[in-house]
Amino acid sequence: MMDWREYYLREVYPRLDIPLAEKYPLTSLLPRAGFRPLGDQALLMLVALTGTGKSTTLKLLRGRMSGGSASVIPSRREIADWIAIPTAQTLAGEPIVPAPDRRLRFAYTGKFAEHVPGGMAAAFSWLYLADDRHQVLLSEGIRGENEIRYALRHFPRWQIVELSLNPLTRLRRLSGRRDEFDRAGGSADISFLPSGLQREALALFKAGEITGEALAIVQAESVNYGFDPFADGRGCANYHHIDVDGLSPAGVADAARGIMVASNEAGRERTTCQR
Repeated sequence: MMDWREYYLREVYPRLDIPLAEKYPLTSLLPRAGFRPLGDQALLMLVALTGTGKSTTLKLLRGRMSGGSASVIPSRREIADWIAIPTAQTLAGEPIVPAPDRRLRFAYTGKFAEHVPGGMAAAFSWLYLADDRHQVLLSEGIRGENEIRYALRHFPRWQIVELSLNPLTRLRRLSGRRDEFDRAGGSADISFLPSGLQREALALFKAGEITGEALAIVQAESVNYGFDPFADGRGCANYHHIDVDGLSPAGVADAARGIMVASNEAGRERTTCQR
């Protein structure tokens, strides 16, 4: 069986100029004395689709969790740029070049997952983290059923907290925000949305409340990750779901913090996945 981490370090990593040491001095892609694999460390991993509120929740959590830190771990975007996308390009015999368009990025991370079991969840686990940190770590980065299932079964010290939000609310948020990363060719296609939402989505599109670019992003994302929360999560003690519809950002952060506190008090460091 192919050792994909070894393949990456041999065939891809030497061709990259990754500013990991400068941006994240407590993180390494290579084994180092005093460092442990991220998969062995206590981690609160937020899971959510684009526009659900991951970044805001993570920012608020930093102030609500004593000793918690997110700044030591690269983001999903960075892990995709440094691991998944160049690996997919190398496997396809393509040059390693930036992929700014979201739909293209989804395609590359999807190709990476076709080869590497666990996809981006596995890529995160390739990181090593300085072993002098005793607090719970905070991160966001995995998405979809396959990545969640892989993380739950392979990294029992990770608490997976999935946020879900009505797709139309997500589309409105994406249409109104000015994130430089939100780039994708526009589309007026609404057929990918759940049938019960299509009429309202069309009306919102015609009214200018949702944009073609937002539709293109959500459509491309839905191919890999769908819309629904992880159905099998109830069989795992370290999976948690928060429906954020109607909750304020502070309310979402407080709910996530409550999950982490309760899990720590219960001593849940072993997964009990039954499926």
